[in-house]
Amino acid sequence: MDKVSAIIRIGKETFAAGLFWQAAPTAGLAVREARIVAGKAELAADLFCVRKRGVPQFGLGQRKAGHRAGMRAIAPVLASAVADASWIGVFRTDQGWLYVMVRKGAVMPDGDVLFRSEQEARQKLRSELSIGDWDAVFAPLHWRMEEARTDDIVDLISSYSDARLRAVNRTPLPFILAFCGAAAVCWGGWMAVFPSPPAAPTVSSVPVAPPPPWLGQPTVSSLILACERAIEETRTLPGFEIEMATCGSGGATARYRREKGSVAWLPKNSVVISPDRVSVSTPLTIPLLRRSGEERPMTIDALRRHLWGAAQAYLLDSELGEQGGPAAGLLPGRSLAADDNSGFRPIPLSMGGRLPLSALSVLLAKIPAFVADEVSWQSSGWRVRGKAYVR
Repeated sequence: MDKVSAIIRIGKETFAAGLFWQAAPTAGLAVREARIVAGKAELAADLFCVRKRGVPQFGLGQRKAGHRAGMRAIAPVLASAVADASWIGVFRTDQGWLYVMVRKGAVMPDGDVLFRSEQEARQKLRSELSIGDWDAVFAPLHWRMEEARTDDIVDLISSYSDARLRAVNRTPLPFILAFCGAAAVCWGGWMAVFPSPPAAPTVSSVPVAPPPPWLGQPTVSSLILACERAIEETRTLPGFEIEMATCGSGGATARYRREKGSVAWLPKNSVVISPDRVSVSTPLTIPLLRRSGEERPMTIDALRRHLWGAAQAYLLDSELGEQGGPAAGLLPGRSLAADDNSGFRPIPLSMGGRLPLSALSVLLAKIPAFVADEVSWQSSGWRVRGKAYVR
């Protein structure tokens, strides 16, 4: 699919399109997480914006795509303007065809794209429509799509000053280098005139808490997105039928059952488990984003309400294990209190069903300190397993 990040002009204002979007616990934490994620070399992001209206999110942009500080991002503007929680649409602009996908009020990571051609945009829209579960669909009038809204993008633009791009680096590098050089010269001169006496060794009386166990783990959204892509690209094997596929941070594995084929036909990277069972493993093709660790875990009661409430509302199958094991991140000499954020206990958690994986991602991303370990698919639908740390 030929996609480009770019800018579009609507009326007298220029908007940024084609940003990479991620959810955040709060708008305040989104600023810090955006700077951390933007530091990933593979993203090459030098601009970011934070969405404060609606679902807290941050988007990453690039100056080489025409993005500039001060521009509003078009996707969150539309997401806040449309009353429906889950919608998808294509809008004609001066620079191409804008494709936007929103689930439960959040712009999806791959839901902000500017296509060069109308054919590509229509193909992408029809592909996502096959998944279903959309509250509203937007499409150009001449596409003649049944029950699709044909609102002009101009009519959906509000004047709210939200999600404006700003630079990732707060201080220019030359200034930092000059300041450090001047400070080093001054410090050297001071030490030459007033040498310091040997410092007495100090012993800290306050124990330092270990880092939270989810620090550095893949974010729920990025792991699910990478696994969805890997599983959807699972190859077919002649004479074998796929039974299930599982995926984690190490890659995806598909298991097949023999129908009328022969193990002699199998590719070299396949593993023969039995005469009638075989598996094939593939690496992830999308880079995983890492968590910053600044998340406040839920209480066990809040987690139960969120998980079981979502399962009942969307007809999902959910499992929640027992709270067990020693508290992680607990300071020596302290016990775990209900309102304490220094100690956490892991609880096994899984959720699955026939809901699209992107919708499962939104539901699970709202659980702070949840570490997804496995994404799986079989005929009954998608399932995500992991552990949630609770207070």
